[in-house]
Amino acid sequence: MNIRDTFLKLTSKTYPYGTERQLFSFLPKGVKQDLWGNYFYQIGDTKTIFACHLDTANKEQGPVKHVFDGDFIKTDGNSILGADDKAGVTILLWLIEHKIPGTYYFFIGEEVGCIGSGAAAKDVTRFSKFDRIISFDRRDICSVITHQSWTRTCSDAFADGLIEQIEKGGLCLKKDDGGVYTDSAEFTDVIPECTNISVGYYGEHTHNEKQDISFLQSLCECLLLVDWESLPTARDPKKSEYKSFGYDDYGYGWGGGGVSAGASIGNTYMKEYHSEANFYLNDNEDHDYNKKKTRRSNKKKNKFDDFDIDKQFDDPFTDDDFLVTDDEFFEQVRIDTKKAFQYGILKELYFDDTLTEEEIEIVKQQYLDMSNPDDADFAKHLNTNMK
Repeated sequence: MNIRDTFLKLTSKTYPYGTERQLFSFLPKGVKQDLWGNYFYQIGDTKTIFACHLDTANKEQGPVKHVFDGDFIKTDGNSILGADDKAGVTILLWLIEHKIPGTYYFFIGEEVGCIGSGAAAKDVTRFSKFDRIISFDRRDICSVITHQSWTRTCSDAFADGLIEQIEKGGLCLKKDDGGVYTDSAEFTDVIPECTNISVGYYGEHTHNEKQDISFLQSLCECLLLVDWESLPTARDPKKSEYKSFGYDDYGYGWGGGGVSAGASIGNTYMKEYHSEANFYLNDNEDHDYNKKKTRRSNKKKNKFDDFDIDKQFDDPFTDDDFLVTDDEFFEQVRIDTKKAFQYGILKELYFDDTLTEEEIEIVKQQYLDMSNPDDADFAKHLNTNMK
């Protein structure tokens, strides 16, 4: 896999929320979709999740014209680049190609409120078996995040261990308690170690976005040297620990809390508001710093918010269980069909769409067993909606 070429292909156009399925052809053969439309792929039986997100922070899909400036890949100024988070997608594809054991998650809707990860995190039974989730979705070239939205999500022991192992490849990262919020933070109450690592992009969510492709290549090589299962697990997900603050943490000029990398929380969080994807706190919001601030508390309500897995199934949910389908189509009942959970996803994705012949073939290959009469009937239904 050529890292630079893969990144350029992934960023050839933008993928706002709702278009993530167009990236299916980039994902490894055998990738699956979960109940909520996130893609995942498993290598071995480990306690590690590697995470990225597929969507970009813009409303309309459009082409990206690359401009090259030394080690940096930019745009012509007419679009975002989408390095947030195609840099992370590139890393996961690299690790998969090198058969690094782990469960790989490609989340949807991160830029509009962590929709995919927030819904998945409700499945406590499924995710409590993991000790760590590592998101690759952080600006700059220096950070291993220990806190997101002022809340500790990763222990110092875990961060120190990870930094030490990455240093074996020649990269020097450091602990950063100034994280904003990404998919890994949704699992803070379930998984002990939830971190986010710098992947070398800058100016995300703007037309000035750029990617340090040399750093991305070096990071990919270093990650192959990490013994992920040996990293310490020290944080208790049932206990909340908040960052201590000084006035300067909010960007007003006098001292105290000390955010790493020379940035204040005021600059890193409060001023990082993005008008198209309204997921950060408003500057005018009344602040109660005793409360845990997350994107989840500020995002628009979505149809998954009231879904309770424990109430839907008699036994703990597994990949082989059945989906309670979206109540827009059916009442929430158990569908006694082997592939019902996949049908639900397909209806969510394609109910109002017409499909190309190529898309139908992808659906058949990924989801359907054509020797199964139910699957064959469903394929026939898809063919009636072909473009």
